[in-house]
Amino acid sequence: MQKIISITGMHCQHCSAAVTKALEALPGVSSVSVSLEQGQAVLDAGTNSDAALRAAIEDIGFDVTAIK
Repeated sequence: MQKIISITGMHCQHCSAAVTKALEALPGVSSVSVSLEQGQAVLDAGTNSDAALRAAIEDIGFDVTAIK
């Protein structure tokens, strides 16, 4: 299932790369695209819950403001 995650706290390409890596580490996640400019990640979340996606991002120091 495709998800769009709104993220605050990303300031550079290193930040967006860290978010990409954290999401790709979750089982079943694919097609991760993180936009620094838009402050969001678009991905195929597989069977991961919104809580698992939020935890993966917040555990590396960023804030999730919405998941659609």
